[in-house]
Amino acid sequence: MLNLKSFGQVDQRTHLFLKQNPSISESLIEELGKSLSQVATLIEPILNAPSRCEVSSNYIQAVTTGRTTFLTTNLTNVCSTQVTEMANSWLIGRSSNCAIAILEKSISRCHAVIGHHPHEGFYMMDLGSSNGTWVNHTKLVPLQQQFLKDGDLIEFNKIRAEFFISGYTAPPPMLQETHY
Repeated sequence: MLNLKSFGQVDQRTHLFLKQNPSISESLIEELGKSLSQVATLIEPILNAPSRCEVSSNYIQAVTTGRTTFLTTNLTNVCSTQVTEMANSWLIGRSSNCAIAILEKSISRCHAVIGHHPHEGFYMMDLGSSNGTWVNHTKLVPLQQQFLKDGDLIEFNKIRAEFFISGYTAPPPMLQETHY
């Protein structure tokens, strides 16, 4: 059980995020250690994602630490942030079974997926949706991965969202020289 009191004084928004998302908080603390500054540094971009939006008021914030990966978004409610479960891929569509359910008639039940490859990054893939998915105004070919960069514009028919990436991954293990 996560004990937030052990962290002492933290930003109120950071404390609230940790409290509202215990499984993610526990995973971050287990992975990063009880270094409040590292955990807070990782959470800060999540809390500030709405202020980064330049083209749309909607965003999808992807967060990875190497082992812990999740998304936050306001696509389902512009006034609040939804935090997905930790995973390597998230279904987006009109179905309530989707990780990000967008209740809009122009969105297919299973419209697209955002995935994460540990060494290659985040990608978007259209699942053969009726009205298409675009990244930076280019329509995606169904079932082909399009890798995403921080600041990319994603469009699900008429629904627009800016894509942000935060976090970090552990450096790859050093290769040891082998002498024969």
